[in-house]
Amino acid sequence: MSTISIVIPCYNEEESIGHFYTAIQTLQQQLPEVTMELIFIDDGSKDGTEQCLTALHARDNRVKYLSFSRNFGKEAAIFAGLRTATGDCVVVMDADLQHPPGAIIEMYHKWQEGYEVVEGIKINRGEESRVHRWFADGFYALLGKMMGIDMKNTSDYKLLDRKVVEVLGQLQERDTFFRALSYWVGFKSTTVHYEVGKRVAGKTKWSYFALLRYAIKNLIAFSFAPLYFITLVGGVIFLMGAGFGIDAVISYARGASAMGYPTLVFLLLLLTGGIMLSLGIVGIYIAKIYEQSKNRPQYIIRRRSE
Repeated sequence: MSTISIVIPCYNEEESIGHFYTAIQTLQQQLPEVTMELIFIDDGSKDGTEQCLTALHARDNRVKYLSFSRNFGKEAAIFAGLRTATGDCVVVMDADLQHPPGAIIEMYHKWQEGYEVVEGIKINRGEESRVHRWFADGFYALLGKMMGIDMKNTSDYKLLDRKVVEVLGQLQERDTFFRALSYWVGFKSTTVHYEVGKRVAGKTKWSYFALLRYAIKNLIAFSFAPLYFITLVGGVIFLMGAGFGIDAVISYARGASAMGYPTLVFLLLLLTGGIMLSLGIVGIYIAKIYEQSKNRPQYIIRRRSE
């Protein structure tokens, strides 16, 4: 008999947990040959999420939970769950049922066929706004091109074989990008398509600002493209400066007056902007190095189920 561990990051999901548990019970009936382990990670929730998980654990010993001392983010919650899971394979999914539990059946059968990473890929983007879709599609296209990874065929909803989980759990990075790392480690992979379910309760925790910050953080953490961009900007500015210089020399040779104050102001603004942009990008990389060098834990567990 195989064991599937299901890792569920939670942040203020008090209203969703009961619905999620019921859906998993229905799934269990469809996979009677499988033992399921549910690992909830309370990512510093401010509602009654922890109380719900405590009650659920008391009722069902297959339910385990970790409670963080504060909000460390979804990435930290996912990796805490992976390091806690004991199953032969591990599924990572959200608690709001937008990741339909029924897709786990097909993922499990793919795993039985020998696949070690089974990606859940959205057929549609559910109730997301058009702006959100454009932003997400643009980000993944850009990031995929910069990293050489097909980001459109990766997701947070996936099944991982035990050997993949162990490799990911050994990584020492503090700023992780689960979706990209599970692709980067390799292994035999395939995809399963699903339709995004309707959120059973609550609302999304991802504002546009949070998504932008998340995009920048992961782009910096998983790509050197911004540093190459600095080189490109520097080269363009150099060529523009050289062009203005040549124009000034030709104008002087012809006895015409070269452009003065406006040209100087333009060049100063252009150079200053380019330098500040470059310093900002380099500064972010240095800050990331400094953060990693402090060797602080990725998360702190305040309480866990026995």
